[in-house]
Amino acid sequence: MMKTMITKELDTYISYDRKIKRMQDVMGGGFRMEMCAEYCKPLITDGFDLEDIVEYFILELRDYSDNRYDDDIAKDKEREQLDKND
Repeated sequence: MMKTMITKELDTYISYDRKIKRMQDVMGGGFRMEMCAEYCKPLITDGFDLEDIVEYFILELRDYSDNRYDDDIAKDKEREQLDKND
């Protein structure tokens, strides 16, 4: 049976809503993202477009996940190994 456009849109909305709620749960609510947005206020005031701010955030997030996050994981594994050896 083919889905109607309304059904597809509803499925998309439900999927999106679940994803957002799960992200909020993992991060401990929407407060942390609100703080992140608050830190961007000077960029908005300075006249940057929201798309530019989002692009900047994506670049920073990629840098974090590619470098700092991997370093944190390596340090945690190193600590676990040292704890096992003790």
